Amino acid sequence: MSTYEKTRAWCRPADLPEERLALFRQRLSGGLTRKGSDMEPEEQIYHEAMIASIRSEMNRIGGFISIPYAVFLTDRAGVILELVCSSPELREELIRTEFGTGISLCRQHSGLNAVSLAMEMDCIGVVRGDEHSDPAFAEWNCICAPLQADGRTYGYVDISFHKKEQIEFAIPFVQQIAENITGKWMERNPGIREHRLESRFQHYRLSAREQDVARQWLLEKSALHISNELGISEGTVRNVLKNIYSKMRVSDRLQFIKKLTGDID
Repeated sequence: MSTYEKTRAWCRPADLPEERLALFRQRLSGGLTRKGSDMEPEEQIYHEAMIASIRSEMNRIGGFISIPYAVFLTDRAGVILELVCSSPELREELIRTEFGTGISLCRQHSGLNAVSLAMEMDCIGVVRGDEHSDPAFAEWNCICAPLQADGRTYGYVDISFHKKEQIEFAIPFVQQIAENITGKWMERNPGIREHRLESRFQHYRLSAREQDVARQWLLEKSALHISNELGISEGTVRNVLKNIYSKMRVSDRLQFIKKLTGDID
């Protein structure tokens, strides 16, 4: 991290040391297209969750933004996953200028922009008009916030307005959007929740039968209900639960639930 003001939660190009700013001025290698098939399954789950969340978030608040805007959602490498605009015409214009999904906004491919600055400084990046390396962004003021949770950065969200608009007011707004996205997709998204549960099952080495019982027990179903649901005896259910408790080192359902939904000990 450079020596920009530590009391500020955002940075601008002027906060970069000259040697690091020089890296953004190097010859660009052009946009990078990344296909879904190039991703690991876990990464694909997170991406789908982030895309669903940004769509939901902008549907909720987009009508309250009175000026034209464009929202770029990228993965942690700066590759655009989703583009949300205030109008279909603006979206088409950006896609024509090669700012659609699959295009990289990282420093190596697009030089200086709010996404690459946020990636470099690990905080909200603010880049105005002519500060951008790419002339296509010269008419835009942009703010980008990292999407962070559990000590990890999962992606970035950038909101761009015309350069005539003041953007300082939007910095806390963008930060709130980022926090809403991570809160929603990390805590509520079905795909993320299922992935986490599967990871816990693997961590505790639960067999397929134990996983079936554990899912029902997690929903606070009775042993009798589980036996009817799975077509096994109630006694078998209780024996399976004993094995689960032993593997997870818990003694009651509350501890069981906490270990499957909270931090792994």
